[in-house]
Amino acid sequence: MTRNSPRTISIADDDRARIPFAIIGVLLLVSSVLIVATLETRSDPEIDLGTEMAVDRGEAYATSQIRHATVRATDKVVRSPLTTVDGDVNGAIDDDEAFEDQTKLTILAEVTAALDGREQDVGQGRTVEVSVPEVDDWSDESDLESAIKYVDLEEDDGVMEVTIQDIEFTVRDEDGEVETSTTRDVTVAVGTTMMELHDRVDEYEDHLNKGMIESVQDREGYGYDLAKRMWPLVWGKAYYDRLLGDVEDRAFDNVTPNDHTEVMANDARFTAQQEVFGTQDDYGNRVMAGPFLCMAYDLSDSAFDVGDKYDFDSIADDLHPDENVSSVEDLCAEGILSPDGELPEMPTIEEIITGMLGNIDKNGTIQGHPFADMSMYEMETSLDQDGLEREMREELNETERFNEEYLEDYYDDAENDRTDIGDLDDKIDELSNLLDSLETLREEAVNMDNTDTAIDDVYTVNGKLGSVHSYPSSDGGTHPPTPYLDPDEYDVDNLTEMDPEYYTWRERVDASIDKTTADDGDSSLDRSLVSVEIEVEMRYTTKRRWNNTNTNSSPDVVKYESRNTNYTTAFELDGEFAPDLEINPSSVEHVLDRGGSPDPYVGSPTNWEDASDEVTEVYFGRDFDSDSEFESWIRPRAADVESVSDFEDAINYDRNFDEEIQLSPRSDGSLHSYIVWEDLIEVHNETVTEIEPVEAEVIEMLTADESPIREMSDNVKEMEDEYVNESDDFDNAPGAAKMEARQLYFDNIYKYIDELATHHENVTTGGGNLIDSLLGEFLDSANEIIGGPMDLLDEMLGSGEEMLQDEGGAEVDTPEVLNDVHIDVDGSPTYHSSQVAVNQTEVPAVRAEGDGPLDIDEDVDFAPMGAAYENEVNLPGFPLIPWPPLFYLQVDVWHIDVEGEYARFEVEATSSDPSVTDSTTYVREDKDVMLETPDGDEVQLGSTDPITYETNQTILVVVPAPQFLPQGAPGVGDNTMAGAPGEMCSPLWNETGPEFGEDDPEPEENCL
Repeated sequence: MTRNSPRTISIADDDRARIPFAIIGVLLLVSSVLIVATLETRSDPEIDLGTEMAVDRGEAYATSQIRHATVRATDKVVRSPLTTVDGDVNGAIDDDEAFEDQTKLTILAEVTAALDGREQDVGQGRTVEVSVPEVDDWSDESDLESAIKYVDLEEDDGVMEVTIQDIEFTVRDEDGEVETSTTRDVTVAVGTTMMELHDRVDEYEDHLNKGMIESVQDREGYGYDLAKRMWPLVWGKAYYDRLLGDVEDRAFDNVTPNDHTEVMANDARFTAQQEVFGTQDDYGNRVMAGPFLCMAYDLSDSAFDVGDKYDFDSIADDLHPDENVSSVEDLCAEGILSPDGELPEMPTIEEIITGMLGNIDKNGTIQGHPFADMSMYEMETSLDQDGLEREMREELNETERFNEEYLEDYYDDAENDRTDIGDLDDKIDELSNLLDSLETLREEAVNMDNTDTAIDDVYTVNGKLGSVHSYPSSDGGTHPPTPYLDPDEYDVDNLTEMDPEYYTWRERVDASIDKTTADDGDSSLDRSLVSVEIEVEMRYTTKRRWNNTNTNSSPDVVKYESRNTNYTTAFELDGEFAPDLEINPSSVEHVLDRGGSPDPYVGSPTNWEDASDEVTEVYFGRDFDSDSEFESWIRPRAADVESVSDFEDAINYDRNFDEEIQLSPRSDGSLHSYIVWEDLIEVHNETVTEIEPVEAEVIEMLTADESPIREMSDNVKEMEDEYVNESDDFDNAPGAAKMEARQLYFDNIYKYIDELATHHENVTTGGGNLIDSLLGEFLDSANEIIGGPMDLLDEMLGSGEEMLQDEGGAEVDTPEVLNDVHIDVDGSPTYHSSQVAVNQTEVPAVRAEGDGPLDIDEDVDFAPMGAAYENEVNLPGFPLIPWPPLFYLQVDVWHIDVEGEYARFEVEATSSDPSVTDSTTYVREDKDVMLETPDGDEVQLGSTDPITYETNQTILVVVPAPQFLPQGAPGVGDNTMAGAPGEMCSPLWNETGPEFGEDDPEPEENCL
């Protein structure tokens, strides 16, 4: 079929008078199930008793019929809205416009059946025949596609304009001859909630299928509604067991049982109705009463403390006075949903959620223990964790700060399963590298010995050239000038001059070396240690010979010239004791003298008593016990001195002398043992037990760009100020060594605070984010969780009750011509069980797939909901930093899946107008959608699909480990060690919908 150009005769182009024929009136027409308000509109007719009047009357008749046809068509459409195009002519209908195209075809079919070929007597022997655009074959895709184009729909604010194009009006005279034929587009305006209900039901289905992350970000959607229930429920259980539970008997071996998820999912679904439609199923509160009561009762023995507020048995009896229910346990065992009594006062969702949130205490403390221990390892070679545990554990266990669980985790006891992370290697790729890095850090610390470093640094003297009283110099020259012959005395003409000869020899050495070997009241650490004076007298002789040229015999003439020169110097060698210490002692009472306190030996400490000898030996190359020994050393070295430089070389004069010289205590081993085992171990114990911990929150430990660990430095400073006196006056060298060791100990604590804080930051916010790896199967990034549901949880901790009370509030737009439209929502089944299927006797809407409302089959079972969970780690959870000394947080993840289907879902709009008695009911259920053609045949357009939904929750729970909060029962996760399954699907999982075939379905483990 093709659309022809309109054949028109212009009625508006003459000059005859016209009466405006605008809106004739507003007529409210109601079918048996549909509210509509129709606004009659057509073109202005002209006053004429001829053909124009006939056409105008024909148009008025067509308008009335189109209006009625639209009412009938919309009645059919809302009962079977087209959602899936898969019928006989699916090529004609646009998948994205299926509902609108279905409406257009249904209206056109109704209009054709009511109007096509109808003839009306208009007086004076004339008749007008109305013809609707012809559809040659209603089962032909091409013809239907063209037919859709003949109908225009425009909907705005509850008013739907329907235009049928190219309706032909043919006027005949009394003899049947055609006087005129024209085509017009006829429009009616219908006030209806149909489109609004259709959009809202689509929105509701989208709402139910909106995932957790997107929903929470938008603060809208089923994922958001469910998160507001499941996150507090799961966190509340986990924190109750962690902080208040019994290690041997946990209240929640299974944290996310499917029956609890079922209750929360149903409640969230009713909230979704409220948010989309502004109302919810009238029976919702009643069917939720039993499940709420059973869940509250299940929680009341532990995490949900209601005290004496509720008598659960009495409530159960009030709910079911006609049933054989004598206790809440009977009610829950029978799974009875529909109360037959009045609803008594009973726990609400707000109470349950608020009660669960009350269990959550995310505050904890960071102890200085790990950093102090790492520092202590460095102070003694081979002092490892086992050795330090033997020294410390008993005393630590007697304090209030450290309980047994803390110490078990900290020292990684072999029998402690909480620190066993072997099963996680295959889940977290970065785990091995991180552990290797941390273990390497500890191994390096164990192999160090900073106490030896402290001792060596104290027993060091920095020798240097001190005061120079006279720099090396001489009082004369060396060899005198060559002698000459006086011609007046010698026959120089007969004498031949020979080469001169030079002679050098040492005449005399006078030297003294005076070493300071006693303090004599001097407590300074920088002093003169050696005073040196040296004088060397040298004699220089120049000899010359002349031979007689006539005899050429032995020299006949010999002449000598000689001189004596003195080389002298006087200087001091200074010593600076312990120059490179971290502490800065101003004085030491016993430096060169023996004695002083402490005395770690049997006998007095020697302190730096040999410093003068050591400086002398390093400077001169050997030590001297007397001046004569010193002179004896100089004599052979000064035999050939012919310059000041030679003199300096002879006496080893070094104007740049500045050298650190290592000394030794009286007994290095004794001093080392004294510092480590009599002093440092006590300082360490006091530091571990007295240092103020850092207060932090779990979320802060999880998300802070700068680790709260770094705040420990301020608290360490308080302990350092108490135990380190860096500029104090010490009594002797062991005292300085002890204080230097303390300083190194605290310096190392700062170092390890920085090192381990950096590791913490890398784990939580850097490239090695272990939580990202743990969540990788479900989410792209941990930030999706931390910046979404965990922020929501924080918000609920402050205003959870208000957030639940403020849910809902949507309004359905209705046209002004319909007064006070009331919306009702009715879902079948009302409550979606994940455990038990329903049949047609229990829920009349249950049908076999594709069956209509009149098909009766009581053997058909319908599964409304499936629920499943998977616990990723299980008890005791995964340590955020998987290294026992830093077990601050324990983490686990539950992935919860929910799927469901309605057998029938309908939304009813009822007007309060007294002239209106019926309502519009929009229905979604599983059935075929048929188009009834004008000749009574049926063409399948597709199907109406039931409302289905799938959603999930990935719930990350982070609890403080004993290192962070030493109380309660450590760990988080399902207690698989006690037999709780780490993965479980409800009996109806993967079976939702009609024709559920199992007679006695059971939950299934390892099903995902």
